[in-house]
Amino acid sequence: MGWWERYPGELEREVDELQLAGMSPVASVNDGKVSIQIRLRLLGEEVNGTIIYPDLYPYFRPTLLVQGLDSNLRHYDPCSGQVCLLQRGTEHWLPQTTAAQHILQMLPHWEQAAVRQYQDSRIEGEDSQAEPASVYYPAIQGQYLFIDSSWQLPANVDSGRITIALPHGHKSILPNESFAGWVCRIVGAEKNSTPLSALSPPLLDWLQRQAFTETVYPWKRLQRAPVASSAGGMADTIAAENSDVHAFLQREATIGRSGIYGFCFPEENPFGGFREGWIFLAYHCDLRKKRLKQPYFSRWIIRAEYAGEGDLFQRVPELQILRERTVAVIGLGCIGAPSALAFARAGIGELRLLDGDYVSPGTACRWPLGLPAAGAGKVRVISSFISSHYPFTKIGEAHRGKLHREGRMVIGASDDFEQWECLTALLDGVDLVYDASAERGVNALLAELASSRGIPYISVASRSGGWGGDIVRINPDSTQGCYCCYLHALHAGDIPHPPHDPKAGALQPVGCGDVTFQAAGFDVEEIALAGVRTAVSTLCETSAGGYPPVVNDVGVVTLRRDGQMVFPEWQSYPLPVHPSCVRCNK
Repeated sequence: MGWWERYPGELEREVDELQLAGMSPVASVNDGKVSIQIRLRLLGEEVNGTIIYPDLYPYFRPTLLVQGLDSNLRHYDPCSGQVCLLQRGTEHWLPQTTAAQHILQMLPHWEQAAVRQYQDSRIEGEDSQAEPASVYYPAIQGQYLFIDSSWQLPANVDSGRITIALPHGHKSILPNESFAGWVCRIVGAEKNSTPLSALSPPLLDWLQRQAFTETVYPWKRLQRAPVASSAGGMADTIAAENSDVHAFLQREATIGRSGIYGFCFPEENPFGGFREGWIFLAYHCDLRKKRLKQPYFSRWIIRAEYAGEGDLFQRVPELQILRERTVAVIGLGCIGAPSALAFARAGIGELRLLDGDYVSPGTACRWPLGLPAAGAGKVRVISSFISSHYPFTKIGEAHRGKLHREGRMVIGASDDFEQWECLTALLDGVDLVYDASAERGVNALLAELASSRGIPYISVASRSGGWGGDIVRINPDSTQGCYCCYLHALHAGDIPHPPHDPKAGALQPVGCGDVTFQAAGFDVEEIALAGVRTAVSTLCETSAGGYPPVVNDVGVVTLRRDGQMVFPEWQSYPLPVHPSCVRCNK
């Protein structure tokens, strides 16, 4: 059922108001879609327009299309002809507004803003975001080429060669397959010329580990952004307007070759003026079809997405200093594993991981990587995942020289290797110790080792039932007490125990020699994320503009009270020297 059927009389109201506005509306319904052809005066001329109504009208705005306007107009998509009358956010549209009211109210503002140059300051009420042409380009869905947005080519270089890394050894592509490739480097047309731009070494190393295959293709600079109404139409337009490109494609078709041609062009910069945008023309030739006298040469557009080193961290500017920091994570259970992944997403420079356990199938309900990880060592699984997904986080292995093959070590066990040597190597040069072992003996040892080396220490733990948890931070630069002071404060009631389920008890799954506890993954991860926030805050303390400092050293969270769920309630406490602490009162 269409919106005009759900709300009888609404379509007639739309037409009547457009008629009263002098727009000569002609409504039609095709394939369950409503459109209304109109005439309106735009930038001093009478033009034809089309109003397209969404399925969920009137909750979402209609679209005004006017084909053939100047492609350099601001707030105008020359590919589809859309006239952008309103800011993108859905909160700017009111469901009681009709298309006629919307056009009459907003069109004068659009006309005032549209004719301004990209380098001009924006007028009052104008959306402050840029409208780069490339985001509107029609392209094959599921095909992308990633490129570094910071690259700026010399103005005197107009063509050359571009190296693209394609997945799974692809040397050619097809219009009906999905893939994502990477632009690795750009050089000029001269032989043996040095790269004008190149991906950072971590990304290049990551692509090599992922078995991407590099292939060299041509590129060219265009003097203006290309315009077309479809992916194939844009490819044809570029070829028609550039005789050298047309001749190149003809030669490729003759010899039955497939490939990619890169194009850079000027487009609006969010900070004013212009920047270099990119699109890629892909072509494919099938000589078998040529013998059958069928169309055998196709070409289409692949859109660029931006994924340079700066692009990947642009959304987290407060975390820039983390790229220079190393964190040791001990314990990769339901708190330590998601914490390690959160550190990698934040861009931590190096992670050193330690755990003595395998992944049990029964933990899939709250362990982040699911059943495919079952049976493997936790260190190996998390290390492999991070190395595959986060190129800028190194997995440190200096401490793993004498460990089991999968990097496992149960702290305190009688193993056939020197645990002290392993822990010494683990902590050598780290900036923070993140203890998710949930073992009091391990907590005390690691806190003492960190303190003796002047390294910040954080312990993170949940409680049975997932009712609550706590975080303890000992920062040598600011915390007065030690871990023993925390235990004394806990015993004395100065710091409360986190809430727990008194009926949960200890759970020992069938066939397992150890006991565990009952809790949902989404409850324990609440504590893990707060632990990572505390760690990141500590690591950023000396960085101007970094993540803000945490107020206190101990946090206790309540997730259930009297068995009822509550929104997370955190209480924080300082950690002073406790009078009963022998260590601090020598």
